[in-house]
Amino acid sequence: MAFNNRLLSFNRSVWLISMLLIIGCVAPASRISDMSVHSLYQLGMKAYRHGDFKQAQRYWSQGLIKTAQNEHIMTRSASFLTGLAHVHENLGNYEKAIDLAGQAQQIADKLSDPKLKAETHVIMGHAYLQMGNYPAAINHSEQGQLIAQQIGNLELESDSARNLGAIYKNQSEFNRAENFYQTALALANQAEDVLLQAKALNNLGELSQRRGRYAKALELYNRSLQLRQEIEDWAGQGNVLGNLCRIYRDLNDYERALKFCNRALKIARKTNTKAYEANHLNNIAEIYWRLGEFNKAEKSFVQSIEIKQALGDLDGEARAWNNLGLIFKSEGKLGKALDCFFKSLNIKKQLKDRSGLSATYFNIGLNYSDLDRHDDALKYLKNALLIQTELAEATLLWRILGHLSDIHKQLNHLDLAVFFGKMAVNNIQSLRSENLKLKKHLQKSFLEDKRVIYENLANLLIDEGRFPEAQQVLAMLKEEEYFDFIQRQSDNDTQWTKATYTKTETDFAIRYHELTADLIEQRKVYTQLNKKLEGGQILTQAETQRLDELNARLEEARLTYLDFLNELEQVFTQEHHLKEFYARDLDEVSQTQNLLSKFENTVLVYYLYTDEKLRILLLDSNLSFPPELHEQPISRSELNQLIYTFREKLSNRGDHLIAAEKLFKQLIAPIKADLNLLKPDTLLIYPARSLRYLPFSALFDGEQYLVEQYAVTMYNAAAQSYLLLEKPKAHWSVAGFGVSESHDPLFNNLPAVEDEINAIVKEKTADEIGILPGSVYLNQDFTPDQLMQTLKQKDAYQVIHLATHFKFTPASPIDSFLLAGKGAHISLQDLLRGDYQMAGKDLVTLSACETALGELDQLNQDGRELEGLGTLIQRKGAHAVLATLWPVADESTAVFMEQFYTIREKKNISKAEAIRQTQQLFIRGNVIMDETNRKARLRGASLPAEEIAESQFEHPYFWAPFILMGNWQ
Repeated sequence: MAFNNRLLSFNRSVWLISMLLIIGCVAPASRISDMSVHSLYQLGMKAYRHGDFKQAQRYWSQGLIKTAQNEHIMTRSASFLTGLAHVHENLGNYEKAIDLAGQAQQIADKLSDPKLKAETHVIMGHAYLQMGNYPAAINHSEQGQLIAQQIGNLELESDSARNLGAIYKNQSEFNRAENFYQTALALANQAEDVLLQAKALNNLGELSQRRGRYAKALELYNRSLQLRQEIEDWAGQGNVLGNLCRIYRDLNDYERALKFCNRALKIARKTNTKAYEANHLNNIAEIYWRLGEFNKAEKSFVQSIEIKQALGDLDGEARAWNNLGLIFKSEGKLGKALDCFFKSLNIKKQLKDRSGLSATYFNIGLNYSDLDRHDDALKYLKNALLIQTELAEATLLWRILGHLSDIHKQLNHLDLAVFFGKMAVNNIQSLRSENLKLKKHLQKSFLEDKRVIYENLANLLIDEGRFPEAQQVLAMLKEEEYFDFIQRQSDNDTQWTKATYTKTETDFAIRYHELTADLIEQRKVYTQLNKKLEGGQILTQAETQRLDELNARLEEARLTYLDFLNELEQVFTQEHHLKEFYARDLDEVSQTQNLLSKFENTVLVYYLYTDEKLRILLLDSNLSFPPELHEQPISRSELNQLIYTFREKLSNRGDHLIAAEKLFKQLIAPIKADLNLLKPDTLLIYPARSLRYLPFSALFDGEQYLVEQYAVTMYNAAAQSYLLLEKPKAHWSVAGFGVSESHDPLFNNLPAVEDEINAIVKEKTADEIGILPGSVYLNQDFTPDQLMQTLKQKDAYQVIHLATHFKFTPASPIDSFLLAGKGAHISLQDLLRGDYQMAGKDLVTLSACETALGELDQLNQDGRELEGLGTLIQRKGAHAVLATLWPVADESTAVFMEQFYTIREKKNISKAEAIRQTQQLFIRGNVIMDETNRKARLRGASLPAEEIAESQFEHPYFWAPFILMGNWQ
């Protein structure tokens, strides 16, 4: 405060003498009464600056007695009163501080001393702030600010601005708070007051921490601590050390947090600052709670509560009751926990502390959840969410959303659990993007208590068979990849680093954000006008009417928000009754079997699973063989976990055979006797939901892969019957499009693409290399317009070969795109709406990543999953599509495609059989890496036997992702 700054004008000799008195031995009590008023003031000031508040109180109390006896030194009496007011404020005796400042203000009025009067207003403003009386705090702080401005006192104006910043920070008006704090810092810099600079920096750090901007908060705290150390401000150091403790606690670095907390506690006890001591005890207790050391935590919480009650610090007492409730909850003492939470809640309501209310509502909701009182839990969590949404605080919002997801999962409201889980994850992702400057170990520790949110959401998605979305969420946990990606984006666009919403989810997410924006805006307008009322000003009749209208609007916005949350529950929790089969009625099954009768040695296998079991329907081309229905007692979630595990093993090139056998037993073994009887050459697989992501060709019976026994093709809803019946031309021509040079920061170059395209396409009859006649459009020649124009040449090319990158973003048709030359994007939305004519094409080959993902479920087009590129192209008229299930290897893919076209062209066999024979080349080790030029190639006679390398490409990772969809002939 301003009176502290008087010390800076003292000469060096006075400073040294005072230091010797304080550091050596303080003046004996018998001598204090003999000291001069000047000495008592100087020694009290020195003790105060070093945090020895009790000693400062002794000197200044004696000084006040002496000055009270002499009316001629009334100004000095006021200095003792303001000094004592600061002491009591630091000791947590806020009412006493206000009383002393009021006495000083009476002297200021008698002396017509505006500086003294401004100082008393600042003191009372800060004391009322600590008591939670914000109207009185605003009133006194603004009066102090106005007087300080009139007399040009930069120090008092800075103090007033800090008070106002703290008030608005506590009311979660962060932008207004930051403006006041920045003003306070600028004034302190202008006044060259080191102490005030340190205080403003600390305040800005607290605000940044409240907003979840931890890297910035650490920077500000450390700057403040350095300044306080320079001027030996012990009490201030303790305050900053306490804040550093809390921020490392929030970053889950508990060892470092305890270190700072204990240092802060030691200073608080040394300086006898009870208010700070209670705060540090509360922080230490919370850390012990997080570490599971409940006895230590409970002991510290009880000590904190006792101090807070003695000081009359209601806000601090409420926090301590809340935290003690967490201890009892962790110990399973749920009744005691609720008692503590409701004690905290009552105080928070009394203080009108909405931020504190939301935290307590949240804990009560969790407690009711533990008691299996889910309706009560949802009630309190929704109220917590309402307040946090209105306040836009960062640190609690993701927790509330995450626990709403957990409760809805327990209630088997799985779609709603996913929705809230995605909102929680995206909230955390926003926090992470705000803290890119944190050191890597802090980035990692920050994520530790949030990791469960990602994992719970991913498991929900896996159980639902929504694998691409699950993989997207799990990928966000890879800190290095996440931050490296964000930092190389010039515009810091984080859209790729958030969980994408399905169509249904997007509609509700848009409404949610619209309601949130309206709620925040209504509160902002209301608060601006209510500020005058809280400041003790009399409103005009028009202003009173306007305030009532705004209050009504704010309440209406809150009710609308809560109604929306209730609507969410109704919409997302409606039961969706799945049909047992896609071709449900007998007529459709009969029609499908009639279609199969046109083909020889072909069977169609329908798969559908419910929550409890898997059902398999087998149809044969022989009309005399009736449809066979088989059932497996495996739940949907169990099957999805198997599929996900298998895909993970494949994508990591790990030991996959155990998982492959487990899936074979569930999916193929039940119909194996029928297959042995029918002896088909080709299996048409009609997969349900998550089975779309399964490479059936890689299922293993203990001796062979499925593709070694049958050609395998995916049969889906896009496969129109007349296209299946259309016989492909014996010999093909091809238009080859490829991108070997990526101009998109998301993707690497694909150097093997040029070899792949050139090996397939023979542009001139005289060319020595090439398999099919056609045209090449590589890199800059591959444009969206060129692709459209080529597709319009219906009879010129039977095959369109696309060798490039494909970015699949679950549920986003705009963000899922094919990479063209020069970094151009052709999104799924472009393909769907644009003039891309696929009719008449025997085959569109998508030699790119994940092009087979995401067929829309035909049962209930609820938008939960986006159509994939392969399915979309079939719907545009292509007879068949060759696509991929995961990111493919550049080198081996070039060999795969070359061999596929060669085998089909030379042997005049079906596409499905050509793919099967190509995959067998890989399985049998006939594809190797030629070490001379580091390119994959087919094993041949060009190398001496002793120089032929072992195959690196036998693993299904290299050959299993390729699936044929549609016309397999």
